[in-house]
Amino acid sequence: MEVQAYKLDFQTVHFGNGNLNESIGSFNASRLYSSLFLESLKLNVDKEFLNLSKSANFFLSDSFPLKDGEFYLPKPIGYPKMPLNSESTKETRRKAKKSKNLRYIKYTDIEDYVEGNCDVEKLDGIDSFFSKNTVVTKKGIDPYEVGITNFKTSLYILTIKHELLDMLMNSLQYSGIGGKRSSGYGRFTVEKLDIPNEFSKNIVINDSEYGVYMTLNTSIPNNDELDVVLPTAEYLLEKSSGFAYSTASKSLLRKQDLYKFVVGTTLTKTYSGNIFDVRPDGFPHPVWNYAKGLFYKLPYLDRGR
Repeated sequence: MEVQAYKLDFQTVHFGNGNLNESIGSFNASRLYSSLFLESLKLNVDKEFLNLSKSANFFLSDSFPLKDGEFYLPKPIGYPKMPLNSESTKETRRKAKKSKNLRYIKYTDIEDYVEGNCDVEKLDGIDSFFSKNTVVTKKGIDPYEVGITNFKTSLYILTIKHELLDMLMNSLQYSGIGGKRSSGYGRFTVEKLDIPNEFSKNIVINDSEYGVYMTLNTSIPNNDELDVVLPTAEYLLEKSSGFAYSTASKSLLRKQDLYKFVVGTTLTKTYSGNIFDVRPDGFPHPVWNYAKGLFYKLPYLDRGR
């Protein structure tokens, strides 16, 4: 499996998370997929992109920080494990509490973190990657607040190597990702990056072997995969919702809700997931929500899992 990393350098963005006056520091694979699909429509290659994205070997990750040339990954949910019989339980609990404030970890530190050998106080906190604030703008005479994110580092995403993706990513940098793009937010410069072999060898789509895996995107198993995945998964759920514009009724209609595992979910079985059609009832065309699984293989520790 050939993995391509794209480095994205943003200045100011509005990555909404439900409220206009809030902005987060990353975007998920579904948001990226929607943006790429819109670009494919503009360039009249939507059929080619849809066929490519539905192929078995296609994948997209959420976005993660790239700081000083170092690739960061999401913090794995449920790790490090607390030893059952520890003479330093108080210290272990202190480290566990400290780790709750972490969101990203260098891929080179993941193994030590999972095994509990990492000094969490020396790891980069969320403030190392971006800052958030609000700006006041106007629509007509009425002022309102918009949440924005200013980045201190680059972001990167992972996908397959393909000429069509090169074309779409190059086009997307001028259109932008996220909200309030008409105000200039969300534009970026893009650069292709090679990733270290010790990093790429742990990235998997669907692995039949037993192990410990961490999700690299916000995704969900198909219904027939849930019974296999859920018993050993440590996860949080995120609701994907929103509205789609109907040209027929000239109104916004509510899309079907889809609940997904958040990025960093850990499990012992991978899953395929899918690109789900979440169109509102009676909507004239599909509304795609990307939720195919992508995973990072973690070191396996036999501690009662």
